[in-house]
Amino acid sequence: MGKKEKESKKILKKMNIEKNKTDKKKEKEANKKTPKEHIVSFLGKVKEYCIKDTSRMILLVAILVAVYIVLNLWMRTINLAQIDLTADKLHTLTDQSKNIAKTVDKEMTFYVWQYTEDSAIVDLLKQYNAENDKIKYVIVTSDDLENIEKFGFEESYPGVIGESEDGKMAYINDSDLYTYDASFNVVDLTEQKLTNAINNLKDSETTKVYFLQGRTNYTVDNGMYYLKYYLENEYYEVGTIDVVADPTIPEDCDILAIMGLSSDLSTAEADNICAYIEKGGDLIITNDIDTANPDKSFPNFQRVLDEYAISMPSNKIVQEGSSNAVAGYSNIVFQAEIASDHEITRLMYNYDTQGYSSKSILLGSGIIELDTEKMASNNITATPILMTSTSANLSNLSTDTYEESNGSYYVLGAAIQKMVESGDESRLVVFASTSSFSDNSLDGQNPMIAYNANIMLNSFAFSANKGELYSIRKTSSYTKYEPTEQQDKVVRIIIYALPISIVLLGTYVCISRRRLK
Repeated sequence: MGKKEKESKKILKKMNIEKNKTDKKKEKEANKKTPKEHIVSFLGKVKEYCIKDTSRMILLVAILVAVYIVLNLWMRTINLAQIDLTADKLHTLTDQSKNIAKTVDKEMTFYVWQYTEDSAIVDLLKQYNAENDKIKYVIVTSDDLENIEKFGFEESYPGVIGESEDGKMAYINDSDLYTYDASFNVVDLTEQKLTNAINNLKDSETTKVYFLQGRTNYTVDNGMYYLKYYLENEYYEVGTIDVVADPTIPEDCDILAIMGLSSDLSTAEADNICAYIEKGGDLIITNDIDTANPDKSFPNFQRVLDEYAISMPSNKIVQEGSSNAVAGYSNIVFQAEIASDHEITRLMYNYDTQGYSSKSILLGSGIIELDTEKMASNNITATPILMTSTSANLSNLSTDTYEESNGSYYVLGAAIQKMVESGDESRLVVFASTSSFSDNSLDGQNPMIAYNANIMLNSFAFSANKGELYSIRKTSSYTKYEPTEQQDKVVRIIIYALPISIVLLGTYVCISRRRLK
């Protein structure tokens, strides 16, 4: 065989190999199925295997039902909280609550009476448990006689009782879970109450508040009854000191409350309060303007105020000039501006900017004067937390004249911190009005403290160094369902597409079975 013949055979062989590859590729592509053809083929096999055979069809349906039941039972065992689709996350824990839950280092259990598994309060308890498994809950049923007797649960009185492993208790009644704001919108307090309960159960000690009595027209039984009620609901222990009978400040006093003196302190009383401050004692002080006696002088009370380098003139009353701030028929009743950057008012300020009504309403307020030079030289810092607008002016009751603000605001409330010689810190929250936090009423129904509970409870929390926990309040009237586009599609599929698919599948099975007979 010649050389040319050999080369020709090689070329023909190579061509045949390439042709075979091309033919196989074309055959493979010809036999390749599209996704749609694969689905049709699969459904055909299912139809042939299941639909034609009645017993297999029944078995398939039984398997699907069993899977559905198992999935439901599993979902219940993992104890998931509900998905919150409300615009303002009414049923979702705030970061403040999550942070408190994470700090719990001892076991606590909340016993829930006459609330169902899908109730809002149980849903929140599931979220606390997800943050920290030391926080547990038990739904007490009517046949759980042991816990009913132990906690004194009564029919038709829903409630929750928290118990820590060291025996400390926290009580939450159904009526504690909501209130109303100044616009009569429902304010949800559920998260606030639960978080405060958790915060107090995790602490080993109780905060003790003593109200000074004997030199004031306001007592915890008459004038400050509702404030005492609010404090006890926030797990403070409230007591009283009759300084006229005994000027001694008890050793277990965490916060001394001086609410509106009607006569001056004695020298011994002022000495004891100053000594209490020098040991790092904390105070809440309010002071009313006495319109009948504007030139009164309380030098011993001023000695106490001097400890913090402040004064409160007895003859100057605020008249608000901003029509947006005036809250009644008189310009001495007005909404005060609140500080944006202090822990007492920060959450209130944020809520207010989101459209919630959280500003304090003050009645007949005086002013607080801060001696900044004296503060700088005595390790004292002060932050105004309530102020007038820049349009306010002062009425001098002694001279019956007005003093313009010159474009600045007046201080109505302040948070003050003082480092004492022992190295401890004394905290004071002071307001230039007592009536604004009392049982006094503007409308004959709501006491003034009802409008100002947020800032007063926050002030006690600040004095006790508890943090900014007491303003976790959500106004449900602002809550509405606002799904995202994706959520909307999911909801529509669940509501419409899924039932329609089931109906179509059933129709298809029925027709197919008739054709196969």
